[in-house]
Amino acid sequence: MTQWPRGLAGYVSSGPADEEPSPEEDRTANRLKLAGRLLSVLRSQGRDVDREVRELTEAEAAFARGDKRLATRLVDQLFADVDERPREAAPRTDTP
Repeated sequence: MTQWPRGLAGYVSSGPADEEPSPEEDRTANRLKLAGRLLSVLRSQGRDVDREVRELTEAEAAFARGDKRLATRLVDQLFADVDERPREAAPRTDTP
């Protein structure tokens, strides 16, 4: 889901294979959306994501300015940072 979708089995692009992808298929734009959703989930779990939200805001601003290269680098780094976070154990639901 986080990578370029055209390589997935069964994926059908909305245009010819050698054509520039539509905005809906843009890898960086989709990764920015995915990062925003991931941070929303982490925040809903009570985790502090303020730093990551600032990083995402910077990546979104770069993308909006047309600096896709910087936006891609920033969102890739954001995913790496989130991936390196310590995992929190899920709360236990079984009570003795």
